[in-house]
Amino acid sequence: MKEVSNIKNNNNIKIELKAEKKEENEQNVENIENKKNEENNENKEEIKQNEEKEIKEENNDNINNKENENIDMEPINKNLNSDRKITNEEVKECSTLILESKETDIFNGQTININASGMIGGRDIGDGITIFGCNSNNEGEDNSKKTDFILNLKEKYSYPYIFIIYFNKETKSYFIRPYSSKNNDNRILYVKLTNGYNIPLKQKEIISAGNIIFQVSPIENNNLEIVNLSKQNLSISPKQTFDASSKKEVTIGRNKDCDFAFPNNKSFSRIQTTFEYDEENQEWIIIDGSRTKSSTNGTWVFCTHSFPIKNKMDVEILNNRIQITEELKEK
Repeated sequence: MKEVSNIKNNNNIKIELKAEKKEENEQNVENIENKKNEENNENKEEIKQNEEKEIKEENNDNINNKENENIDMEPINKNLNSDRKITNEEVKECSTLILESKETDIFNGQTININASGMIGGRDIGDGITIFGCNSNNEGEDNSKKTDFILNLKEKYSYPYIFIIYFNKETKSYFIRPYSSKNNDNRILYVKLTNGYNIPLKQKEIISAGNIIFQVSPIENNNLEIVNLSKQNLSISPKQTFDASSKKEVTIGRNKDCDFAFPNNKSFSRIQTTFEYDEENQEWIIIDGSRTKSSTNGTWVFCTHSFPIKNKMDVEILNNRIQITEELKEK
């Protein structure tokens, strides 16, 4: 009987152990499922947060784009009198511009003539603004947003408006600039400095000298920073800083004495570009070549802001070169 009782006890123990094991397994399964649910919930929450973030960023982009659309013409308006209408007297008194393509046929074989009121044969609303684009975009009632001339571009471009030329009533002079800041991402517009055309240096100015692209900036204490953005001619440090208190002139060129020297680069003149510190105005000036001699190929500045137009100015638009001639009125 004692043996039978022991067997029963052992069986009961086994049953209890199995029950405990089963319960433990069930608990483990439940824990795993709970963990999965928690992870799924966390993933869902993360996905939701990411979606909300993307929506928010998209909305912000849309707002920014809308704001950009609204301010496209604002910088121009600031340079013009509140009355943008150009009078007949101003047209008679002021110079005219002639735009001709060089090397490529960006103007479809035409010569573009611009007077103080705008392009002759363009929108003809007398606001002094000429808009160049790659799409006429003439839908809608806002006549000020129509394109004056559609450029013959070989490569595709995502924005319908590319650059503008406008007449400043106060200075009675012409300026060129990208249509809006959205164009700046593509570096579409370069202005050539030559024949004594010197300009003040802006922040992070992009300059093409020879076959190399530089980023040049006035930095703290009016010092000058030059960065070689090209992946060539890196025998010297690609980034150099110059102290304005001790060095008033910084040069780039083929001459070994240049501060940024490229002695073996035949695309450079002996002195290709000079940066001169103007103590009176406390700013750096960009000079093509030197004060006494221009470079052979010129210094090209990426146009992110308004540039005053000079006679015989060369401009590059998406690898298409044009020349702007200014014809003065006889007095």
